[in-house]
Amino acid sequence: MIMAIGQRETVMPYNPGEKPALCSVISECESISLSELEETKAQLLTRVESKHLMTLGQCRELVRTLAGSYRILEIQGIKIGRYETMYYDTPSFLTYLEHHNRKGNRFKLRLRHYDTSDETYLEVKKKTNKGSTEKSRIRTSWSTSGFSPDQVAFLRAAFPYDCRAFHPVLWTVYNRCTLVSKKIPERITLDTGIMFGDGEKVISYPDLVIGEIKYEKGVKNSPALLALHGMSIRKRAFSKYCIGVSLLYSWLKHNRFKENLLFLSKLSGGGTAAC
Repeated sequence: MIMAIGQRETVMPYNPGEKPALCSVISECESISLSELEETKAQLLTRVESKHLMTLGQCRELVRTLAGSYRILEIQGIKIGRYETMYYDTPSFLTYLEHHNRKGNRFKLRLRHYDTSDETYLEVKKKTNKGSTEKSRIRTSWSTSGFSPDQVAFLRAAFPYDCRAFHPVLWTVYNRCTLVSKKIPERITLDTGIMFGDGEKVISYPDLVIGEIKYEKGVKNSPALLALHGMSIRKRAFSKYCIGVSLLYSWLKHNRFKENLLFLSKLSGGGTAAC
């Protein structure tokens, strides 16, 4: 099934007056502006990533622990931004299955809108066989009517497959805050209110937080990693794209993701899990 997507505002439910989950606790953190971030080494378009799943309660405890060592990214007075992402794949789910089958160099193709800055980017994310992540992107506009000539030119250079075979298959929405280390090239993103949709069905996990530590290879003594270890929150292999596809296209094989799917089922009180 190929996703039938309309305009961004009509695909996923959104209440602009709703207060994001981490609003109260992040007020304890000092702020950093986008221009200040761009002057540091923490942009990290090439990086190592470490993902961790936790509850909202655990996340609040983590942020309080890290408040003295990290600053929170603030853009135009906003510290928690909404991210809307449309993922592309082939009718046979080529890139999903490459991830499931542990292909060494694998790619994701997505269109992402950042509500805080009102910017949209077409992005190619590559995970190398050495474990690092590389991201290429161009600023563009939101469209569901196929790729524009400029987008095609970008994809010919950054993406190894014929983009004409790719169509929207998954939509994700979540709220993100970003903590930036004061001392080392490291960034932490905390994603809450995650929703997955395919144009017909929406699955949400309001108590889930997806934490991702992004750092330069060779970085040691990360306060965030030490704090997570102390809370017994271990590193997990977790892809929003692959989990969303597993949940919404349950006929696809998903053995590799069963552990995370069971975690989500437990978190939601035994709700939807493609197991």
